[in-house]
Amino acid sequence: MMATTPTPTVVSQNVMLAAALQNAALGNYVFPLHNPIFNEDGNCTGCTCEEWKRSEEYRKHLAKLGREREFNPNFKCNQPGKCPRVAWAEKSTLDPVTIGKWWGKAWRNVDVETGQVVWSTPNLAVDCGKSGLLVPDLDSYKESYAGGALFLDENTVKSITGGGGSHLWYRMPEGKAYGNATGNLPKGIDIRGAGGYVVVAPSLHKSGRRYTFAEGFSPADIAPLPLPQSLIDILETAQEAHSGPTVTFSAGYAPMPDLAQWGLSADTCELIQKGAPKGERSEADWRVVCELVRAGATDDDIHAVFVHFAIGSKFEEQGDRYLAHTVSRARAKHLPSGAQGAPGRLAGLRAWNGGADCVGLLREAKAKEVAKLVALLDAIVEMAQSEGTIKVATTVRDLAITMSVYSSTLHRRLNKLVDAGFIALSASEKGTTIDLSPIIFYLGASGTLPSNVESVPLAPSLFLTEHRGDDAFTSYAYTHAIKRREMPTVLLSSLGANALLLWTALEIGGTVDDLATRTGLSCGSVRRTLKRMWAAGLLFVWQEGRSYCYLLHPDAEQRLEERREHMVTDGIGLLRTGRNYSDVANYAHKRLKQDDLEPYARAKLEERQRKADMMALICFDTLERRGINPYRVGNNNKEIRPRIHFDAREEWRSHYRDIWEALQALGEMHLSDKVRLLTVATVGEDATPEQWQAARREISEQVDTAISLSYRRVKFEREHDDVQFTGVQC
Repeated sequence: MMATTPTPTVVSQNVMLAAALQNAALGNYVFPLHNPIFNEDGNCTGCTCEEWKRSEEYRKHLAKLGREREFNPNFKCNQPGKCPRVAWAEKSTLDPVTIGKWWGKAWRNVDVETGQVVWSTPNLAVDCGKSGLLVPDLDSYKESYAGGALFLDENTVKSITGGGGSHLWYRMPEGKAYGNATGNLPKGIDIRGAGGYVVVAPSLHKSGRRYTFAEGFSPADIAPLPLPQSLIDILETAQEAHSGPTVTFSAGYAPMPDLAQWGLSADTCELIQKGAPKGERSEADWRVVCELVRAGATDDDIHAVFVHFAIGSKFEEQGDRYLAHTVSRARAKHLPSGAQGAPGRLAGLRAWNGGADCVGLLREAKAKEVAKLVALLDAIVEMAQSEGTIKVATTVRDLAITMSVYSSTLHRRLNKLVDAGFIALSASEKGTTIDLSPIIFYLGASGTLPSNVESVPLAPSLFLTEHRGDDAFTSYAYTHAIKRREMPTVLLSSLGANALLLWTALEIGGTVDDLATRTGLSCGSVRRTLKRMWAAGLLFVWQEGRSYCYLLHPDAEQRLEERREHMVTDGIGLLRTGRNYSDVANYAHKRLKQDDLEPYARAKLEERQRKADMMALICFDTLERRGINPYRVGNNNKEIRPRIHFDAREEWRSHYRDIWEALQALGEMHLSDKVRLLTVATVGEDATPEQWQAARREISEQVDTAISLSYRRVKFEREHDDVQFTGVQC
């Protein structure tokens, strides 16, 4: 006999509403789902979500998120009745009023296949994470089901799904938030926890059957049991393996990649080219992504493979988020397992950076300026640690100001790190994304990173971190000293960037060979650096047999401060910072000449130009007071002053100085109270709410600028306390 399709049963709005309210009363956060659509024969033909997913509004929504390529005008839902109608992660609720709005009426949709209007009461779902639940989904009707090996206690809340499986509700352990990663769970079991949800009775399944609770095992009958220890052990491992880096793909078209470049196995190449049948696609995608990650493919390379080859059939249905999730898991699996998560991996990288292995790897890649590349990598890792990710979004200009170098120099050094296989670069909305995955992957594969975060030693680059932008460790700036100083008073060479690597090693001391072995530098580089440090009076030197031994002077840092102003590079960092700010102001000035700028963009550019001009003037005027001419350039010693697009001194004198003095006059008071009083003084007590808000916003921005500029002035005064600071005449 042929199997018959069950006729969908009808449930009133009152029943669905009552179920939603009952779950909310028990502390289960609920939200509405779309509904399956059935034809006259009772067969499911689609889902109410298809109307929205095919609409122009949805395309515009994806475009705003940078995901327009995911739009499919012929979208067909493969999970009818399980798609959220709202942004469930934020909007799932216990509020009876909101629940009444969602289930107190039928929702109007259109069947995209027939054009007919469909009225339906939304299906019901529970947010597992917010509700403190972890729910195994047991597909016991499948031939491959192997969940019986777990011996789960089924005397808990049990839901019978419309497809013939079951959900067991367990209480999430205190302080835990297990996600949806299955780890080593037997086949036929899925998990829904933090970041997941389950469909709840009496929702309608695409089979035409409704979800129900087993008799006597509904949430109203019993409370969920604690999560079994057998599941906890598996989920702990799965959670660790799932803590992967954030993966994003660059926008735009990528050409078909050459699979031969990665040296993949013949089976993997065949799988990529032919794809996998339904039911085996997830496992195939996982295998291919892991193979590509091990071969060193970037995120965009993997994306291009799934775009151009047959392996991407499931990716075409699920979109970028599915592939990004898979790549993230693969990178987590093949990165070091001991120092789990970005913090541990970055701490390990920070400890490794600047050591002999790091320097040796850069030298093998024939990279010049090794110490400067180490200093740049240290700055990047520091930024990554502050953001808690191995991908850093920044601009080259901002990073150049941090490192006190010109943007062109920073571009060159970043490209050298790319060539050495340390980082990967990609464009982003902010400017440039620097990805540390290549070097972390290499260190994890070679077992170099420490086994856990607690065992990470103090980084040998600690001194390097504190002094990487120090003028004393910049090389070859004789032109700077000769052309920019009025009197030839320079006596000492700078120490050079290699001194940053030698400093820690010299605290122990040793011969040239010892120091070269300890730092990874060549013996010639060590000798040249030691000669400069000895000339500056920073070393003890004595002879043992036929070799000379070197040891850092106990007062080396104090002596360095005393000799800094006599070095050829004194002031060059401030000069480069001022020029960077001047370039920023010039860029903003050129953009402001465009007629098609939006008012908001124009206002931002004007503020950016004003602040950059102000900071450039502070830097240049400080240098002039120290006897260094920041404007003298060229072989004929001509003076070229940067274009100042507004009177920065007058700006400070007439406005920001007044605000700063007003803040000082208000004494020991919370900053928000000071802003409120300044706003009252500006618009008065009788101002309308709109006038008050606008004035408060403007005063807050001006206070932020005044404080920022004043802190900069204090910083310069502290750095150069031997000079009366008059960078901006007040």
